[in-house]
Amino acid sequence: MSFTQIDSDCKLAREYALLGNYDTAMVYYQGVLQEIQKLLTSVHENDRKQKWSQVRTQINVEYEHVKDISAVLASFKMSDPVPSARGPGPRDDFILPQDDNGYDPDVWPPPTPAENNRNRAPVHRDVRQNKRNDPAPRRGAGNAGGRATT
Repeated sequence: MSFTQIDSDCKLAREYALLGNYDTAMVYYQGVLQEIQKLLTSVHENDRKQKWSQVRTQINVEYEHVKDISAVLASFKMSDPVPSARGPGPRDDFILPQDDNGYDPDVWPPPTPAENNRNRAPVHRDVRQNKRNDPAPRRGAGNAGGRATT
């Protein structure tokens, strides 16, 4: 593997890790680490060998971080504290928050029935006549009290 291949695979590993494809990123990291190890066996100059050894250590730290993140995500997937609707039936360890009377504090009670009109207080409305729109009252036009006047 050439230096450019190590460089491009390392970039791909980092990109996959950033995108959340941790399994693919780990495969690329492992490939890069193996190639650096092969390169270290072929290099005879101490300065170059030391620099590649530092690069391998840094990439190994990145690989371990990605591995830890992947392990944490796997632990989230394994623990399922909330009962899922996909399961075959209700879970036995999930208890609804109800007391002995069937009262659930998260549910509102049903509304009270409407009261009859006889129990209500009468509604007083302030009705004022608008003098501009109402015709003037007529005097003597009607029969007051049912008596005839002569």
